[in-house]
Amino acid sequence: MSIDHGKRSSSGFDRPKKSLGQNFLNDQRVVQDIVLCADIEACDAVIEVGPGRGAMTGKLAERAGLVIAVEIDRDLIPGLEELAAVYGNIVIIHGDILKLDVEKDIVEKYVRPEGLSRVKVCANLPYYITTPIVMKFLEECPGLIDDLVIMVQKEVAERMTAGPGGKDYGAMTVTVDYFTEPAIQFIVPPHCFYPRPGVDSAVVKLIMRKTPPFELKDKDYFFKVVKAAFLQRRKTLANALSNSPLTGVTSGEVTEALERMGINPLARGETLSGGEFAELSNILLASKK
Repeated sequence: MSIDHGKRSSSGFDRPKKSLGQNFLNDQRVVQDIVLCADIEACDAVIEVGPGRGAMTGKLAERAGLVIAVEIDRDLIPGLEELAAVYGNIVIIHGDILKLDVEKDIVEKYVRPEGLSRVKVCANLPYYITTPIVMKFLEECPGLIDDLVIMVQKEVAERMTAGPGGKDYGAMTVTVDYFTEPAIQFIVPPHCFYPRPGVDSAVVKLIMRKTPPFELKDKDYFFKVVKAAFLQRRKTLANALSNSPLTGVTSGEVTEALERMGINPLARGETLSGGEFAELSNILLASKK
């Protein structure tokens, strides 16, 4: 998603590009609500992904010490540069956030020289690359950023915040919960965008955890177990994990581990909490040695 600044940029290009998943947000009340959710202060640097025409960029700049706006669409850069000249505390990066090193290209280059104490992310993400962007920030930025306020497809927001046992609960849920404390803030209907998307959107706040919620012997192996469990979510955990090249365990080893945990050996991955996945991965890892 991108924000509609309400006027044409000097480049003259103002049509949303389907190839970039652009749906311009044209409701200023929603913009204001997103900024309020981000709880921006003068000591904050804000990374805005996909600023579009800059309506939220300006609102963020009014509160933050620095705004780093990363925009992939070259045609939107001139209008954003005009906005940056007005505010004086906006940096425009023309690039793909997925190809940038957040610490080296953003934090070290722009944030640390300003002496700002916190880094936050505020983004209206295109539906088609929501997951890669979220995972990039979660996996690459522990200790670098404090929280993310992002607008995503409602269905994705529900997957991020789901509890065990339901159809929305999956590998993304467990991963998001490991790194953050997630909560849906509010729903944004299609009529708030141009062109209108076919589904509702939702604003989600992800507060980065200072310490992991549970102890892991091997974080990489934990995520392999989680991924394997949901790649074949209709199968029992014993079958899903033993059939996966990611885990290197037998059906018998999984069954034994589950019984040791007091969990039905016929359980499926969607029934385990993140803490139970942690315990399971720790036991399985020990059995491999």
